[in-house]
Amino acid sequence: MVRDMLSEEPELRLTDVADPDPQRVRDEASKHTPICFDDATFHPDAARLLEHADRLDGIVIGTRCRLHTEMACKVAPTGLPLFLEKPVAIDRRQVAALAAAFEGREDRVVVSFPLRVTPLFQRVMAIVRSDRLGPVNQIQAVNNVNYGGCYFGGWYRNYDDTGGLWLQKATHDLDYLNLIAKARPLMIAATSTQGVYGGDKPHDLHCTSCDEAATCIESHVSLDRRPNDGGMSEYENGHDHPCCFSREIRNQDAGSALLLYEGGLHISYTQNFVSRRGAGRRGAIITGHAGTVQFDWVSEVVNVIDHHREHDESFEVKASDDHSGGDTVLIRDFISLMRGGSSTSGDLRDGLLSATMCLAARESSHTHAFTPIVPPWTTPQAIPAPAPAPEPPMD
Repeated sequence: MVRDMLSEEPELRLTDVADPDPQRVRDEASKHTPICFDDATFHPDAARLLEHADRLDGIVIGTRCRLHTEMACKVAPTGLPLFLEKPVAIDRRQVAALAAAFEGREDRVVVSFPLRVTPLFQRVMAIVRSDRLGPVNQIQAVNNVNYGGCYFGGWYRNYDDTGGLWLQKATHDLDYLNLIAKARPLMIAATSTQGVYGGDKPHDLHCTSCDEAATCIESHVSLDRRPNDGGMSEYENGHDHPCCFSREIRNQDAGSALLLYEGGLHISYTQNFVSRRGAGRRGAIITGHAGTVQFDWVSEVVNVIDHHREHDESFEVKASDDHSGGDTVLIRDFISLMRGGSSTSGDLRDGLLSATMCLAARESSHTHAFTPIVPPWTTPQAIPAPAPAPEPPMD
């Protein structure tokens, strides 16, 4: 993101970096993200960097997820525009702390939610707002992740760093679904399974040290024979990744949720992390009385079916940059904030609501019960009960 910010705005300069291992930062950037650090001062921690906050125009937080809230709360007193990676928080205590730190200044934060501002989704939203679908009564959303191996063979496997895959992936999906729903989410019921990954292997075991590497379908030996590793070695050196069948892996490899919104709209959402190659899909089916729209970020295709006349429409919305074109919009909004303008892509309240919903899904998947969605600016007593279903006719 910083690389693309520097490309977008020639006047922008990277002046300060906080990291306890500056050499590693330079080495990683030289391999993956060519950035010139010649003008940057490295600081061992955030506190040292923030001693120079008065000469900065904005700050980007891209730490491990468990530190997003802690670092953001350190930045809050400066009043500087903030670009905050998702998820904005990974537990309820963090949600409350972050909400308190930025109360009344949520619009000073750009949250990394690119899906909501992609050209494809904007076209879909235009169709929904046009009332072409009529009253929407159901949304079915899916995220079949064809690079899902990275959540089991890379650093994402460390649950304490990430908070799990409801927060890692559903935080994006529930955010865009909230925009479609245009209603208040009330409660969620969720379930998850770990039917493939995880197991009984040591957590520090790597493929090259395993005596099953020759036969394991996810080992570096097997991955070298395939044209696509499914993300399993995305964040590792070559294909010698940590074992995805480790006993300490807590990430689910599939999850499903049912959401109820004020007014009765309900949404089903499913995520799967063992899909591969052409099985990847991310999008939704939005059904109304007058029509249906289907969209998929992977194929970049939108289909519209009119229910009551012979008229269907299909079109592509191509995007050349990362996250289907959404990153560019987020970058421009953050630059606008630093110039004294405003952001059009939402603010911290959206990030807090999505995190709250993901945490409720995570809890529900353990309790097997509907869990209320209570963002930090709401009290449980204020949540209205859903309207009762009509009684079935008497025999």
